[in-house]
Amino acid sequence: MDELEFRRRAMIQPGDQQPDFLEAACANPANQRYLDEMKALEQRIAHTMSVEPPSGLAERILLKQALQQREVKQEKTRHVASNTSPNSHWRAVAMAASVAFLLGVSTRWISWPASSEQTLSLAQVAMAHVYGEEPFIEGVDERVNLQSINAKMAKYGATLSGMDGLKVTYVNHCTFYQGPALHMVIQGKMGPVTLFLVPKHVPLSLQPSFEDGTLQGEIIQLQGANMVLIGQMKEPLAPVANALQSRLHWTI
Repeated sequence: MDELEFRRRAMIQPGDQQPDFLEAACANPANQRYLDEMKALEQRIAHTMSVEPPSGLAERILLKQALQQREVKQEKTRHVASNTSPNSHWRAVAMAASVAFLLGVSTRWISWPASSEQTLSLAQVAMAHVYGEEPFIEGVDERVNLQSINAKMAKYGATLSGMDGLKVTYVNHCTFYQGPALHMVIQGKMGPVTLFLVPKHVPLSLQPSFEDGTLQGEIIQLQGANMVLIGQMKEPLAPVANALQSRLHWTI
């Protein structure tokens, strides 16, 4: 086997155990050194690929992409910035704040306690998701039926007995924090109400209610999961919570 062929095979498969390949390595010290280098390189690559990504990475990427999209949109409309409504400005500021919260940075104007990344709250992660995913589900109406809802809820040990009076426009699983959660959007009186059904084992601190000046939320501890509801500041969340609680049945 010539040197060129040996190097080609060593690069493609350093662990090749074919007799002619092993013989070529033993017969030529230069070949053996090159083979050792390729084996070491393969081990480094394998080690790099085996490193676990940090917790919350998916959320950070999602929020960064959403924030970048909003910045591009704002840049395109900068010449009419003077006509921008205060509410639009607040939503942009709140979205930036949600990114800061997810990275463990506190701000002085949000109404929940500051915390480090190690002690993130369920409220913080949920609000970050709402702002981060808004560009992707805004205006979406999938006309979700009860069968679709229960097909998704089954993973969390829950079923909904009926949806009279509830208009569900979106339902799916999402990567929430160290695992999946149910993400559902319900049409409220003032606008969309976002629901997250989060398994209880998720290590996030709980607080019954929270708000950031634009959105408000409540957390209800249920039998099999924690339910988060988020809507506009004037949205009455209690009727939605009561309607859902009275129809939720658990198998866990």
